[in-house]
Amino acid sequence: MAGEMFVRATSDRDLPRVCAVLAEAFHDDPVLAFLLDEDSRGKGSRSRPARRGALLAAFFANRILGGRGIDHILVAGDEAGVAAAAIWIPPRSFDEAGPDLTKMGIVNAIAIGEAVMEQRRKALIPLFETSPTTPNWYLQFLGTLPSSRGRGLASALIAEVTARCDAEGIGAHLESSNPTNVPLYERHGFAVTAEVAIEGGPTVPVMWREPDV
Repeated sequence: MAGEMFVRATSDRDLPRVCAVLAEAFHDDPVLAFLLDEDSRGKGSRSRPARRGALLAAFFANRILGGRGIDHILVAGDEAGVAAAAIWIPPRSFDEAGPDLTKMGIVNAIAIGEAVMEQRRKALIPLFETSPTTPNWYLQFLGTLPSSRGRGLASALIAEVTARCDAEGIGAHLESSNPTNVPLYERHGFAVTAEVAIEGGPTVPVMWREPDV
């Protein structure tokens, strides 16, 4: 039986576990599969589990490295350990630097080659263009180990920040890279404001949450 749930901000010692949890949680994510899988014309399977798992671990390690000192990373779990993690980007003004996301492209270049990487990066531009221009909390990644889903861990990681949004009167946004998660976010006050069809990839719901003040 699982013990009492905890939710807390990360320390450096948590980061390897955060990478592992997110890599496993996002193994079948449509957007990351689009970014990292081999070209359908290439040799081998597009979704070899070992290959994709290794690429995702490196992807998230580079993402966390690029956001040091900026990201607000939360973890949740119980006495058995960390089983869910969220990467939130706090509100910032227009001239404040955000996480260095270019490090994530290193994984893409290794996985599929620079030419294909650039093609897929361009396909994501319409998604990037939906980002709000006003300061807000951005939930970039949220994942729970498959074996720990249904226990409220993801909800706890969302509520930890949306409560702060309400207290401070600040909005929040996200892109639901897996549309099946939209109902979860709706339960926390997010609403779909747009749907972006990625050329050659999935359609991604974009969501916004007004603060409850």
